[in-house]
Amino acid sequence: MDGHLNTKLLGVGSTKGTHFAVTTLLEAIAPNSIQTGKIGVSHAYSILLQKGNQQVIVDGGPSSGKMVDQLGDKLPFWDRNIELLVLTHPDADHITGLVEVMQRYKVEKVLTSGQETDSDIYREWCKLIDEKGIELIIAEVGQEIIMKDGIQLTVLHPQETPVEGATTDLNNNSVVLQLEYGNFSLLLTGDIGEEAEERLVNGNTRLKSTVLKVAHHGSNSSTTPEFLTGVDPLFAAISAGADNKFGHPTNEVIDRIEKVVVEDGLYVTSEDGAIEFITNGEKLWVQTRR
Repeated sequence: MDGHLNTKLLGVGSTKGTHFAVTTLLEAIAPNSIQTGKIGVSHAYSILLQKGNQQVIVDGGPSSGKMVDQLGDKLPFWDRNIELLVLTHPDADHITGLVEVMQRYKVEKVLTSGQETDSDIYREWCKLIDEKGIELIIAEVGQEIIMKDGIQLTVLHPQETPVEGATTDLNNNSVVLQLEYGNFSLLLTGDIGEEAEERLVNGNTRLKSTVLKVAHHGSNSSTTPEFLTGVDPLFAAISAGADNKFGHPTNEVIDRIEKVVVEDGLYVTSEDGAIEFITNGEKLWVQTRR
């Protein structure tokens, strides 16, 4: 990225207290296959949750080198400790970057959906957890992970009975987390589709959140009007590569979201670059960098 920085201050309340940062670590850069001659395009995301010397990483993107390089830019050189890694589901574009994080950093705990795949990268993931003695937590609805300084993560999904539907079962049974810190809340949705969203809405799950990390890169198979009504976000963030072959995010999803969020409250990595939400639990700053 070449240094174009944009910061906005939103919300009301005291500015006292320490800040908590939520960063879209991998900004989902996708080369244009026509311009570069490449057959495929890549788009994925990784999210870094940071407060003081506490770090939580949610998913790792498809590139181990890029993930570790950007993580090195965010953390002080002496801090080699990651309190929690979350793998929402074991698709390659979510797990690959986390493998090198486990190789290069001291990871205390790993939270997963419990789903397995027959892939080399997943086998390496399991091997590292075993060899390094990392505590493995299988996500269950209602689990609460309490961190220092009032940070709470609550598991909303997957549920005991797996979701099956038009979108893949791996996607639909992604880990869904709600992070709460003071008056700020963030909903992380993995790659769930409309079937999982329907179950969350019908289950009277507490979905309302300040910020929604939009599922599955803005695919039309996710982010239904009913789900958006339940979440009622002020802001939303989509991780999608520029000119990706899937057409993400779709115009339909963008239209749905813009009807719900505040004016200019939708951020897309292909347009805005890396997105950072910074809050002290009362005020919220949004910073983008390309």
